[in-house]
Amino acid sequence: MAKVSICIPAYNNVTAMKRLLESIAGQDYKDYEIIITDDSTDEKVYELVKDSPEIQYYRNDKRLGSTANWNEAMSKCSGEYVKIMHHDDWFTERDSLGKFVRLLTEHPEADIAFCGTRQVEGDKSYDRHISPADAALIKEDYRNLYLGNTIGAPSATIYKKSELAYDENLVWLVDMEFYMQILRKNPLFIYTEEPLISIGVSSTQLTKECIGDEKINVKEYGYIYKKYCLDGVEEYGGKLFQVFMDNNASYETAGNFGISRFAYTRGRLAKWMGKVKWKLGIRK
Repeated sequence: MAKVSICIPAYNNVTAMKRLLESIAGQDYKDYEIIITDDSTDEKVYELVKDSPEIQYYRNDKRLGSTANWNEAMSKCSGEYVKIMHHDDWFTERDSLGKFVRLLTEHPEADIAFCGTRQVEGDKSYDRHISPADAALIKEDYRNLYLGNTIGAPSATIYKKSELAYDENLVWLVDMEFYMQILRKNPLFIYTEEPLISIGVSSTQLTKECIGDEKINVKEYGYIYKKYCLDGVEEYGGKLFQVFMDNNASYETAGNFGISRFAYTRGRLAKWMGKVKWKLGIRK
């Protein structure tokens, strides 16, 4: 049995998939298995890997959608550690996977580890990582992830295999909520600021599609708010209120979360006044 299960939930983009597989093959650390669950609309991923017996390839009988496909890949893994890799992403250096593994083996008290990332868009790139202040917030209370996913993309994580699964009610905040599941069970984590993973930034990313989708933002922040019983904590209520205002939630929706008509109207008015001031060139 391999130590690490590298799970790749595929959806088209065979060029990016080839780059990812090449980065895996180039890793110094070799105790892994590769599992691909293919949700693609064509046979290109299959054609790429059909002559690679070291890859466990599974074609979904019907399209599962992104979150269910992540779970499908995880359900087939046998390793002690699970390493989700999305096809847009790849290992930055030859020793990246080995460093991921060492984070958990050297800190067995933690169930999840994560790293910084290199964001790559065309010929430009920049590194980013969690700040010490944000890491302290998560250590204080895992629910503070609701204020912002400071852990990052799934490809930036490695975690111990368990019965946990990504919540298929979610698309946009699914990774953040999964981290909350892990940390609710065991609040200990370990991280490195080093960009072990490179993330390909493109206009076709699911992330970019969801950022501008007002309905998804309202629905998913509201769903997590209720799932984790976040009412009664001022910071979480403030976050939800801001999401509702930024994404033009109806009063009917806001009212379901205890937001008064007065607060809702005042928030909408403040947003409208902000737009007016901006158009008039007023910056204070």
